[in-house]
Amino acid sequence: MSKLTSKTILKKASSLLAQEFATPKDIAWAWVTLLLSQEEQKRDSEEKRYARIAEFEAWIAQLNLPNDPKNPMGGTVSPGSVKNSARNVFEWPHEYIFDEPVTAKHLDSKVTYSDTITKPILDAIKDAGGSDDRPKLIAILEGYAKEGKEPFANVTPEGIEWKGSNWSEGGKYNLLTLKSLNNRLANLRKKGLI
Repeated sequence: MSKLTSKTILKKASSLLAQEFATPKDIAWAWVTLLLSQEEQKRDSEEKRYARIAEFEAWIAQLNLPNDPKNPMGGTVSPGSVKNSARNVFEWPHEYIFDEPVTAKHLDSKVTYSDTITKPILDAIKDAGGSDDRPKLIAILEGYAKEGKEPFANVTPEGIEWKGSNWSEGGKYNLLTLKSLNNRLANLRKKGLI
């Protein structure tokens, strides 16, 4: 079986979540595959992985989301609507998972990141003296949010709300929690940015 981190599998999972409609089982498979690929490489047993997929599929089915009007019998739902329902319940795999880090050509050139939250996290690590202690970083990031720094919106009991690169007035915010920060730190480590 191909490894969960193989580019082909990750691309397939990502494109599935980018489709307009997909079956709950496919969405669950893609979601769990992307999340597992972002965790440290402790291999979950196949059994545990399938259990996570089944649990998530059952949760999607209970949402009673509208089906694709063009294919009402197909049992497909919109991955985007699942994402919105899941914001505070399940971790959403990061959209920037495939983007290669941009390396600066020389000292004066600016590094750009494909996700608005990456630079503030790197700044917070710098402000924490290079530490990747999550509670310390969350406290620093909450400080940024209270100062009104971009891309932050609000600090809520659930976590820090921030605007994604496609955010527009009245749009939904993304949520940064201790758990999602851990995933992002693992991703940055993998890309060699920290």
